[in-house]
Amino acid sequence: MSNYYLGIDVSKGYADFIILDSNKRIIEPNFQLDDTFEGHQKLFCFFKQFFKDHNDAVVYAALESTGGYENNWYHSLRKFQDTFNLKIARLNPKGVNYYSKAGLNRVITDKLAAINIAEYLITHPEKVSYQNQSYYYPLKRKWKFIRSLVKDRTRYLNQLEILLYEANPEILVFCRDKVPQWTLKLLQVFPTPIFCFYRRACKNPLHLQKTG
Repeated sequence: MSNYYLGIDVSKGYADFIILDSNKRIIEPNFQLDDTFEGHQKLFCFFKQFFKDHNDAVVYAALESTGGYENNWYHSLRKFQDTFNLKIARLNPKGVNYYSKAGLNRVITDKLAAINIAEYLITHPEKVSYQNQSYYYPLKRKWKFIRSLVKDRTRYLNQLEILLYEANPEILVFCRDKVPQWTLKLLQVFPTPIFCFYRRACKNPLHLQKTG
């Protein structure tokens, strides 16, 4: 696997991108995209071509927390994880700023800011926490849970049908298409006909004597 590092400098309404390799050499020169639907689509197309040209690539991408300007790009990158081999991080600007000052970079352009972010990922990997789960991972978990509940419900209804056939077959005629709520309430009170008989007998001992 080949590791590449994508630095993203986010500004209001647009962002600058640049990709370096592990030796801090520029692999993809700086390019700028607008924070619009079209801009995000262009970023997707860029990744599509990049991973086609580098089929063993892992791209470590990062952007700074800039008061919310980065959210749209961050969420798009999370979605792209379902298609591309991306690792994504949101950085504290202070760490990148200290790194930039250590490099004696006094004039910071958008392009240089993107390079600093990419170099920071390479130089300080221990300080970067990547989001490896895809954007849709929580939804997939919920969907699997719902599917599991549906399967359990079907299994329990099948078991109930067998028990009704053995203990209370008269009720089955009302459960051909589905199990009505009133049948479940009835079974809670009177699980079997004999249970119903003894319950009535306990309330009325004379009824039991007459039956005997």
